[in-house]
Amino acid sequence: MKKFIKRILAVTLMLSLFITPIFSVSAATIPEEEVMPLYNNTVSANTTMSISSSGKMTISYNLIGISSKTTKIVITTYIEKKKLGLFWSRVDNGQPDKQWVTTINSFKYTGSRSYQLSSSGTYRVTVKYKVYGSGGAADEITQQKKASY
Repeated sequence: MKKFIKRILAVTLMLSLFITPIFSVSAATIPEEEVMPLYNNTVSANTTMSISSSGKMTISYNLIGISSKTTKIVITTYIEKKKLGLFWSRVDNGQPDKQWVTTINSFKYTGSRSYQLSSSGTYRVTVKYKVYGSGGAADEITQQKKASY
């Protein structure tokens, strides 16, 4: 009797290995859509970065707050260079902590900053927006852009 049960289990197992791939059903995938976060004091924040053929990096900022709520915008920006293909090292821009800090007492800001890179490579810019206002806690928005030259 034990041999009979073992044979039935063995046959069932073998059949399941052959039949399962034939009748397998793949789950439908939902296309990824960008989820727009809800902010207390910010409508939108956008950062762009480009590097010219001579190594001049231009970083552009566009932040729109809520006119009746946003009171102050603090933008912290720093540049990093990829080292040994693995690590990011902060570029010395001559500022404290190797970063620029810009404070705007308005509900919106559009501007840009340029920096001459000293050597070719892969660079990454990190921009941290901190947006204060009466809409609640300050919004903290971080954006990164990468480019090589």
